[in-house]
Amino acid sequence: MRALSILLVFVSHAWLGHIVPGGLGVTVFFFISGFIITRLMLAEYKREDAIDIRAFYVRRFFRLTPALVVYVVFCLLAMWVVGARVRGIELAAVFFYFANFYEIFVGFGVGEPLYPLGITWSLAVEEHYYFVYPLLFTLLAAHTRRFLSVLIVTCVLVLCWRIYLDVIVGLDPLHADRIYKGTDTRFDSILYGAIFALLLDRVPRAAAFLARPAVFFAGLALLLITLLVRHPVFQETIRYSLQGIAIMAMTSVAVFRPGIIQRLLSAPLLTYIGRISYSLYLYHWLVLGLVNHYLADQSYVLRFLVLAVVSVAASHLSYHFVEIPGQQLRTRFMSWTKRPA
Repeated sequence: MRALSILLVFVSHAWLGHIVPGGLGVTVFFFISGFIITRLMLAEYKREDAIDIRAFYVRRFFRLTPALVVYVVFCLLAMWVVGARVRGIELAAVFFYFANFYEIFVGFGVGEPLYPLGITWSLAVEEHYYFVYPLLFTLLAAHTRRFLSVLIVTCVLVLCWRIYLDVIVGLDPLHADRIYKGTDTRFDSILYGAIFALLLDRVPRAAAFLARPAVFFAGLALLLITLLVRHPVFQETIRYSLQGIAIMAMTSVAVFRPGIIQRLLSAPLLTYIGRISYSLYLYHWLVLGLVNHYLADQSYVLRFLVLAVVSVAASHLSYHFVEIPGQQLRTRFMSWTKRPA
């Protein structure tokens, strides 16, 4: 699923955004994040009857930061080469996770020939969510019904907030990306993943219902509807909510039920792309900017091939020489900090 989501983003950014829904790829990314993190936390809660919040943030740091730091170094080098100005506030926005609101209200690389740091906006949305979610999980993990109620009500409130911003305030006085990139308007996509994890783990009837093939096809139909309806108000408001429900309806059968869909998702190429998806998400944006800068007059085929080959190569190297060592460093760090005094 990570592979499918990054491929949607990648192909959309590769000059096909008018055909391929790259925004759906980001929504799937958010859903997967909420699902996996909640699933891991549920497993830890079963083992320990508690959640080690400090260890959670250590894992997040070592999961995201090493690859992000190296990516930013390459961005700074590329910006220096093309003569783009580097602003200190933009680096702060990346590393202190307010890149999404900086992108909305100021904009990365305004007037510059290259602006590769802007892609970090979605990381900011996730980290804002995870500033709060572990504490919420700790407070509600023992009360499944209450936990689900809080998450569902929050999803409804976020939908109402999007409707208010779009219909009452109006998009004209707002930046075009205000709803798409705002934490307060997009974090419900992560919540749907968390709800799905809770239903599978704690609500057997719901898990059995979601495992039905008919539910998968209903979710697929709903997802297609969200892509076909082009009304601006629908796209900025209820679309994200319906996509969260649709992905939830499709995931159980696609991932956990043996069959052709699971076999396709388990194909070696897709699992490989899924493993490097974090680095690929970052580097494809830098490579895209360089291709647009240096190869703008070349054929589409050449530009796409350069984008694909260089992005995948950079992501492969990042995964093996930055991400994996980062995970190993995390393991050693946590082992060291747990040693008795």
